[in-house]
Amino acid sequence: MRIYYVLFLTLFFCTLTFSQEVTYKPGDGVQIYNLEQQWKLSLLGYIQSTYTVHSLNQNNSINNSFYIERARWDMIFNYKDKYQIFFELDGAPNRTALVLAQLDISYLKNHKIEVGKFIVPFSPENNRSSRDLSTVERYSALNSMFLLPAFDSQYGIMFYGSFKPINYYFSITNGNAEAAANFPENNNSKDFEFRLEYNGLRNFKFGGSLDYTSEKKQTLSLLDHTFESFNNANVNGKRIGYLGNWEYSRKKFLFRGEFFQFSFLDNLSLENQVERFSGGYVELGYFLRGNKTNGVQLIGRFENAQYNGKLYELYGPNSLSSYIIGTNWYRDAIFRLQVNLVYEDANQNSLLTNRFEGKNSEFELLTMLQLKF
Repeated sequence: MRIYYVLFLTLFFCTLTFSQEVTYKPGDGVQIYNLEQQWKLSLLGYIQSTYTVHSLNQNNSINNSFYIERARWDMIFNYKDKYQIFFELDGAPNRTALVLAQLDISYLKNHKIEVGKFIVPFSPENNRSSRDLSTVERYSALNSMFLLPAFDSQYGIMFYGSFKPINYYFSITNGNAEAAANFPENNNSKDFEFRLEYNGLRNFKFGGSLDYTSEKKQTLSLLDHTFESFNNANVNGKRIGYLGNWEYSRKKFLFRGEFFQFSFLDNLSLENQVERFSGGYVELGYFLRGNKTNGVQLIGRFENAQYNGKLYELYGPNSLSSYIIGTNWYRDAIFRLQVNLVYEDANQNSLLTNRFEGKNSEFELLTMLQLKF
């Protein structure tokens, strides 16, 4: 990964040398550009430090810990509103990862093509930057799909744009990468995703997505919000997924939700133990005062993830519900503190020899301090 840092520094110093203007806006990074606005280089970054407390510590599991969840450096280079290069690197503990490396080309007004490693369009919650999540972690069913691996940050090509008031996205990717690792392709199948969004109503928008692919055998888990499993199931072969979402926001009030279902089309077997996997969330948010540059927001969220039509040999829970009460304290555009109290509730006791062995519920306290420049 050292080559990425060398490229970053080389481009930065060369651009700084030939630039005519440098500005800074807290939270939005450093902007370096020439006065004719032919090009602009944006430099951004953020660090997220966490502290987590569990109510259970079965099998010698740690019940509290500090961690650096993300330490990311972003560089965005725009040229004549036609080309954009976007790099994102993560230097969190035990990894140095190429999260994003994408090139966007405008070929018609409001229509672009994107190539490289980018966030796939299936889920709006996934496409929301980690620096702008209303909860410490994304909803648990989506995290389960991340670890297949699926979605998140993938290699491929995407066409996207707008026929106002409708936005469209169509991507073709390998389907087996993730933000923290860069795996080569491992089969001849590709992951196809199509998404439409309607933005023609004041304060309200909604959309839908479709996904189709075929993958080698993988493990699909029922995850808590620290990525520990209540149960594991094998999935294999063809899958097709559907997602619907909505969002209503007005002044201090936020109401949104997202739900998906995936069908695994191969016959049930020891390599494909579930017919369907579904999940989603509903969220309410309200600013007690201020906004995202200086304010306090309350968040309430319900989430669910579940296996449907499972193989009889798959024992243990098949449904996990999560209840979250949280606060977001924005001191300014740089500082944010999040506190989430999470109650995880499975419909049966876990049989896995981990933190949840013989248990079906747990309280978790998740905190995250974020600084961004």
